[in-house]
Amino acid sequence: MIVDDEETTRNSLMELVPWSDWGITEAHSAENGIAALALAEKFKPSILLTDIRMPKMNGIELAQRFRNLYPECEIVFLSGFSDKEYLKSAIQLHAVDYLDKPVDMEQLKTLFIAVVKKIEHAATQKVDIQYRREEIVVDVICNKTDLSVWMDRVDSGILPLTASEPFRVYTFLFNWSSATAEDEKPLIKQRILHLLNHAPSNTDLRYIAGFVGDRCLAIIANDAAAVQQAKADAFARHMLDWIQEASQGNYSLSAGCSDQTVRTDAFSLSYKAATEAARRQFYAGTNRIYFPNAAAPGCYDLDKGVYNRFKKMLRSDPPEAIIDYVNQLTEAIAGAEDPDMNKIRNLYFNHLRILFEVTMQWDAADSGDEQETTYMWREIDTRITLNELAAFLRSNIEMTMMKPESKAGGIEKIDEIKKYIASHYDSNQLSIQTIAQHTYLSQTYLCAFFKKSTGRTLNEFITALRIEKAKGLLQDRNKKLYDITTEIGLTDTNYFSTLFKKYTGSTPSEYRMKQLYES
Repeated sequence: MIVDDEETTRNSLMELVPWSDWGITEAHSAENGIAALALAEKFKPSILLTDIRMPKMNGIELAQRFRNLYPECEIVFLSGFSDKEYLKSAIQLHAVDYLDKPVDMEQLKTLFIAVVKKIEHAATQKVDIQYRREEIVVDVICNKTDLSVWMDRVDSGILPLTASEPFRVYTFLFNWSSATAEDEKPLIKQRILHLLNHAPSNTDLRYIAGFVGDRCLAIIANDAAAVQQAKADAFARHMLDWIQEASQGNYSLSAGCSDQTVRTDAFSLSYKAATEAARRQFYAGTNRIYFPNAAAPGCYDLDKGVYNRFKKMLRSDPPEAIIDYVNQLTEAIAGAEDPDMNKIRNLYFNHLRILFEVTMQWDAADSGDEQETTYMWREIDTRITLNELAAFLRSNIEMTMMKPESKAGGIEKIDEIKKYIASHYDSNQLSIQTIAQHTYLSQTYLCAFFKKSTGRTLNEFITALRIEKAKGLLQDRNKKLYDITTEIGLTDTNYFSTLFKKYTGSTPSEYRMKQLYES
């Protein structure tokens, strides 16, 4: 950021200096200190080049404000006056250098190339610290390495923990949004680690952080302030809120906190305890902090006849009675607090399958094709809590039993689905999820409704359409197989060839030769 009240100087520096050649990607200017502070709220500069003598707020005052707001910003002073007091202030503010007016271009270039290298070196060191701390966290938790080994190996700048004070392990369980792409997650996790390692956290606890797997962020902390559980709870709440603020809708969180330990070789046990505590979000909800439960874990004993009774209810009882059954089932499960969440998810999954077997005439042997069963499980799996699972099952009961599609309305909805597919078959982004979003239906209900109405699964319909389009494209002998593959919304030519032969009995090349011979 260039700050100078002299318009000629300001414009010359903005327009005539080849900043990008020196490694500077963005440059802005302001006419005085007050304007510079306002601009800095939107554009946070890595380097401040400021005149000293300016009206409203001089360069020294501006630099002091910048040093407080942006402590890592490099400061270069610019002035036409030789003033020892100003030079003394520049030294106190750790300014990089002091340039006289008129500016010498070679001197400016030499200085700024050096400043850019300094910033890049500092950024590299920060990344190194971030990765090293995560390496330590993963090693002491997953490999059960004694932390004292690392204390002997690295300095306190990398590992600020001390064995003279007790430790706690905090686990932050990430519930990723279904809208967050898999390739986005590593970038999000790195942003979070950067935040934890380099931004001021307003806490006096010393800690290191790292991701253990895809969903768990582990923080190992020690400080005398964490002796009491209330202090640990306050630290966890501060971190939970801080990380949640950076989510941008990509995840929700719950936190687990281990008991205190003085051992440097027991972080695996502490992590397990904290993670198991955080997983109680399934029963009590997200955005909460959980401590280890002293009570023995509960167990929900599944009555083996429950599925047959549910099937009979679907055939004979009114929807209200079935929903009441789901509510009673959910209440019983909540009371038991069985730690085996997969068992509970599977119970709701099986109820959902039975619902569609009965109401949508699915074949009980396969309940739709394998991919559609996968979509059903995926929707079950994205429900974080027991209440969300129950609500999902209830909503599907309402859709299939309380609000059946009229014949005319059903035909209209099927037409809408087919038209959407016809206009998007050439995109590799076409999926059950995108169709469901367009039609405002759940993926599970969409698959069941389409198969009941057409006798074919959605995937069968999409594939058949793509094969028919490919047949037409193969008529052009100049069109390459790769181009045809992409034009029908696929990305793998080998997969397309296999699929084409499965549906037509011929490879694309064989089909093309046959058509050319017949014509």
